[in-house]
Amino acid sequence: MKSLNLGAALICIGVLSACVSRNERPTITIEQPELTAIAMTQVTLAARVTDKDDNLKSIAWRQVSGPDDAVLHVSSDQAQSIDVRLPTAAGEYTFEITATDELDVYQSKRFTVIVKSLQETVFVQLDDLLLQIYEADKALIPGIQALIDFNQDGVVWRGAVGYRDAQQTQVLKTDTPFRIASISKLLSAAVTFSMIDEGLFTLDTPITALISPEDMPLGYSIEDLHVAQGVKRGGSLTIRQLLDQSTGIRDFISYLHDPLAPDTRSFIAALQGGEDDIPALWRSDLLIADLLERGLTQNLEAMPGEKHLYGNSNTDLLAWALEKHTKKRFEQLLYERVLQPLGMDNTYMDRHEPMRGSEQIAHHYFYIPEHEEIPSELSGNHNVVALEVNTSFAWAGGGMVSTLDDLNVFMTALHQGHLVEEPQLQKEIAEHWLSEVPEEGVQEHYGLAQERFDFEGYSTIGHSGFWGTNATFVEPLAIRMVTASHQVSAESFYEFEQAAIALFHELGIKGVAPLTKDTQ
Repeated sequence: MKSLNLGAALICIGVLSACVSRNERPTITIEQPELTAIAMTQVTLAARVTDKDDNLKSIAWRQVSGPDDAVLHVSSDQAQSIDVRLPTAAGEYTFEITATDELDVYQSKRFTVIVKSLQETVFVQLDDLLLQIYEADKALIPGIQALIDFNQDGVVWRGAVGYRDAQQTQVLKTDTPFRIASISKLLSAAVTFSMIDEGLFTLDTPITALISPEDMPLGYSIEDLHVAQGVKRGGSLTIRQLLDQSTGIRDFISYLHDPLAPDTRSFIAALQGGEDDIPALWRSDLLIADLLERGLTQNLEAMPGEKHLYGNSNTDLLAWALEKHTKKRFEQLLYERVLQPLGMDNTYMDRHEPMRGSEQIAHHYFYIPEHEEIPSELSGNHNVVALEVNTSFAWAGGGMVSTLDDLNVFMTALHQGHLVEEPQLQKEIAEHWLSEVPEEGVQEHYGLAQERFDFEGYSTIGHSGFWGTNATFVEPLAIRMVTASHQVSAESFYEFEQAAIALFHELGIKGVAPLTKDTQ
C-alpha cells in the first residue's frame, strides 16, 4: 500500500514538473531603454509585455536608482507604460519594469534616463528670451529685470538687461531695487492678514471697529466715507470690502487727469518748480483728508460690496484705519509684521522711511501723451526718479521699494501658507474672487488684494504695478515670477512672462501639456 501511494506521488510530481518546465517567462520588449530629458519634465516609459502561456498576473514599475525620487504615475497593475515626473536633480536615473505570471515566474527590464538640469538647458533659453524682449522694446523701456522660482530645491533663474539710469552708464542688475507700485497693495494687505491671524478682528469687521469719530478729518464723520443716492453708509464698510476694492469709493490718484489730485500736483511741481504748493510728505492724514475734500466718497454709483472698483483709495483708507487702531505708523506695522519676520531687508516705504539696502534704485519712466484733459506741459516721457517727483502720495497702495528676491520671498510665504496660519483666512485668500470685465480669451478677477487672470491652460495669481512691475504665481506650473520693466504702459514684462510660460509648456516643465496655438 505504501509503495502504491509513493508511486502515485511520484507521478504527480512528474506531471507538475512537466507543467512548470513548459511555463515560459513573460517577455518584455523595450524600444527606448535610454532617454535624455530635462529636469522637472515628464517622460513616458513604454514597454511591450507578452506571455505565451497567457497567465500574466501583474506588471510592476519602480525606480531603482537616481539622485532624487521621481514621481511615477501608474494607472494599473497591468500598465505597460507609465509617466514619470522627473525631479530637479540632474543625473542618471534607472527605472525597472517587472512582469510576473500566475506561477510567480517573472522577467525584468530597465530604463536609463539621463536628466539634464534646468540651469544647463532652460536657464540659457530664458536669458535669450529676456534679451529678445529687451531688444524689441528698448526704445520704450530702460531695462528689464526678471526672476523665476521653479519652487523646487532653490532652483531660481534671475536675469537683467539694460540700464539703471537715464545716462545709460550703470547696468541694471538682478539685485537693483525698484519701485514696485501697486504690488504694494499685496504687502499692505499682509499687515491686515497678520492681525486677523491674531484674532484682533475678521474680514467682515466694519471700519467703525478700527476708527472713532475723533480720528476723522475736521468736519467729516465716519458715515461720510460712503455716500450714495443721498444716503451715508461709511460705517458699514468692512475690511473685506477695502481689500477686494468693492466699497465703491473712487480713486484719489487721477493719473494726471485731475489738476487737484496729489499725483498731478506732484508732477507739475517737479516739472515746473513750485514745491511749496505740495506737502513735503503726503502723510496718511493728508491723503484721507484729500479723499474727502475732493468728494471722492460722495455721489457713488455702487453700494458697499456690490462690485469691484479698482484704485488706491481703499488700501490707503485701510492702512490709515490700522494706524488709528494700533497707534502706530503703518510703516512700523509693515516692518514689524511682514518685512522683518520674512527677512525682506531691501524693502521699505519710499520717502516715508529711510532706504534699506542699495540707494541706487532703478529709474522708471512715465510716458504722458498729449490729451485734452491733461496739462500740455506734462506731455512726454518723464524719468520719474531723475525728476525727483514727490511720489510719497503713493503710500500703502503703491509706494514701496523692493527687489526681485524680496518679492519672491513674500510670494513664497503667501502661496506656501507661511504668511497666514488661520485655516479659514487661508481659504478666503485662495477662494474669494470678484469678477471684472473680461478681456477676449482672458477671465480677470480681483480678490483680497490679489489679481487673478485665467488663460486657456493656466492662471496667474498675484499683483501688477503701474511702473511696469508684476509678481505672480502660475498654476498649474506652480512657479513664481517677478518682473519689472520700469516703464508705464509698456507690455514688456507681460510679454516676457507669457513667452516664458509658453516655453515651459513646450518643454513640458512639471509635465504640463503644451498650450494651444491660440494661447501662445
